[in-house]
Amino acid sequence: MLKRNKSMKWALNQFLNRSLQGLSYRLDAGFAKPTGITLCLTLRCNIKCQQCAIWRLPEKQELPAEVWKKVIYDLRKWIGPYRVRLVGGEIFIRKDIIEIIEYATKNDVITGVVSNGTMITESLARDIVNSGLGYLYISMDGIKPETHDRIRGIKGTYKKATSSIDYLLKASNGSGMTLCIATVICKSNMHELIDLVKFAERKGLDGVIFNPLGPTVDSDPDWYKKTDLWFDDLNEINEILDKLIVMKKAGAKILNPPHHLKEMKAYFARPYLLWNNGCMVGVTNLSIACNGDINTCFKMPSLGNVQNTSPKEAWNSERAKEIREKIKNCDIHCSPGNFVYRRSLFDDVIRFIKYG
Repeated sequence: MLKRNKSMKWALNQFLNRSLQGLSYRLDAGFAKPTGITLCLTLRCNIKCQQCAIWRLPEKQELPAEVWKKVIYDLRKWIGPYRVRLVGGEIFIRKDIIEIIEYATKNDVITGVVSNGTMITESLARDIVNSGLGYLYISMDGIKPETHDRIRGIKGTYKKATSSIDYLLKASNGSGMTLCIATVICKSNMHELIDLVKFAERKGLDGVIFNPLGPTVDSDPDWYKKTDLWFDDLNEINEILDKLIVMKKAGAKILNPPHHLKEMKAYFARPYLLWNNGCMVGVTNLSIACNGDINTCFKMPSLGNVQNTSPKEAWNSERAKEIREKIKNCDIHCSPGNFVYRRSLFDDVIRFIKYG
């Protein structure tokens, strides 16, 4: 089993760059290195979630493992110790995913993955833990099988997701890998959120992260009017969020700080509004698509492609400076996570102490 990377070096590096990002934002400069790093290894997915449009997108070319290893190495050489989210699609569709995670672990990179859990067998669970993966979120959108399966679009996904949790718990015992569930809050599951927290605690998981329903690739300000998952009565969801806040303050394993849950109420009341308090993704985020395109914001033009430029060169380019200016004056509707989930530096410190 590879040793998990939960080092103080990463925490200090994170603190330094988080401290500089405000200045970078004001000066439209990239001298603060990114702290929100995402590698999208595939757009392929084996299920058809109602709240997600990724599975509807045309497939793109996927970079091979050797190119991803170079990307991971180049980022490590430039940024120092860092944490990266490996995402999809469904990440475990890639047969070489364990090889990529192992390479990152050996290069002092903290790795995290979100998965629907349907492809994780007992054998794969052991490989995941042994790879040195830092944290894993299994998506669960209901405590009732029929709720989860309806939202996920495929019958039987609840059983596979809960089985994957059991396999991972067994394999990860004492390993230090953080194992949580992730839930998208919507009309169909809002009455099951409290039971999902109890489920996580009963199973011995590290917690639950709640995400508000939002557009994935759609920039239409009226997107919420076109989905059956949006709320009919905000009083109901507000009462439930208030209960979750009380549970969080009492020590429940909810990973959202109380102010995130409170801010969801404001977002649900006016999902059509643009958030205009200063989007900082241009100085905080770096994402690389499965075909190698480099972005700060995935709704803006790319900064280049890793097949012909390094992430460092792209980040410090004149094109990046132009895009940062566009982001500051952006009028595109995007994921609520960009504003509901802006963690303070204090929140990051507490999260590191608890989970590494």
